[in-house]
Amino acid sequence: MMGKDSRAKTLRMPITNVYARGGFSVTVSFGSETDTAELVLDTGSSTLVVTQAAYETKIDQELKPTTYAQCIQYGMGGWYGPVVKTGVDMITHNGSMLLDNTNVSVATVYSEGSFADADGILGLAFHELNDGHNLQEYLVEKQVNPEVTFPWQNTGIEKQSVSDFRKFLRSQPKEDLKPYFTKLEEQGVSANKFSFVTRRSSIHHAAPKLTKEELKKDPLNQGMFILGGGEEDTDLYEGEFTRIKVIDDVYYNVRLLQVKVGNCEPFDAPLLKGKKLERHHSNAFVDTGASLMVLDNVVYNYIIDCFEKINPTFKEILEPFLTFEYKEEGIPLEKLNVEEWPDIEFIFEASEDCQEKEVSLICRSDDYWQVNAPQHGQASFKIISQLEGWPDQSILGLPLLSDYYVIFARFENEFGDIKVAKAKID
Repeated sequence: MMGKDSRAKTLRMPITNVYARGGFSVTVSFGSETDTAELVLDTGSSTLVVTQAAYETKIDQELKPTTYAQCIQYGMGGWYGPVVKTGVDMITHNGSMLLDNTNVSVATVYSEGSFADADGILGLAFHELNDGHNLQEYLVEKQVNPEVTFPWQNTGIEKQSVSDFRKFLRSQPKEDLKPYFTKLEEQGVSANKFSFVTRRSSIHHAAPKLTKEELKKDPLNQGMFILGGGEEDTDLYEGEFTRIKVIDDVYYNVRLLQVKVGNCEPFDAPLLKGKKLERHHSNAFVDTGASLMVLDNVVYNYIIDCFEKINPTFKEILEPFLTFEYKEEGIPLEKLNVEEWPDIEFIFEASEDCQEKEVSLICRSDDYWQVNAPQHGQASFKIISQLEGWPDQSILGLPLLSDYYVIFARFENEFGDIKVAKAKID
């Protein structure tokens, strides 16, 4: 059971999608010198990681080395490096929210594109996704003194690929490290909830060849992240909340029951069973760090088939997007009339506190099609099929969450609820 919702401080922070290729990042400061970094807000992971280029570890007087190292591989990219402890602060013109002695991983080696143009990731999921490996015995064996992983070059560990280092770590003792947000709540700095308002899942290019600073000024590329924020922030939403049950506290796991495209017959989303259920907990999870909807193959195929039944000309429009090359592609905007495309309804198991058993969210055509992306005058389709090697599990990213006010209410019921209302957008 999550902790009770204390009346701790809330903090509103502006966020932008310009650094993370459509994902949203927040400005975070580290250590005694308050070095600032842009970290991607990611409910699909739990680790707080920052690059060496953004965080000047050598001059941080608050830094405390540890015996731990971390290595994380994502659907796209990965990294490894030492874990240190230092102060982490969220700073806005309305105030700040400081957490001392925080576990911070310093990405010493990382794959190209792991953070896009951001400086790292702020994982907001639960402790099971925040594995750390204790290298103390290894360091003693190698006669490293002191027996800590920072500075990394003193460990004598040779530079290697992320996948090879991950194999090395399998022989080292593993422990769950307390994630940033869990510690923030436990120390009473923030209530056990946070909220998002976003408008897009791709960077909006209002004109050709805009600079990052110009892109950041576009309201469509902006959003809001509210630490400790919830229903009391009535200026950010309107209407009633849709309440989705969180099934497990690994990811923000939810149970996707059905998908319905326009007037097509609804499709029953396959539920995980047996060992697959035991390992992956549910057939879907909500991921603010994903700028795409990555859907289980059979769900994806149903949606594509429906599009082609509704309008056979859609097939040719979709053709460039049926394979995914790990980068955003676009078609000329004049080939697309977004208003012709149907809504997609995603139906979920409702919160235990709801009278109804099922609730739904609507993904509109102007959310799964992003105009003026990845360049001005183009359009990008934001739904792909599951990646090779990925379980039969849908990743419900920003295209579904856009234009909503979304609360991750971790304190409610056994594993929390996700509450969604229509955002008030100026």
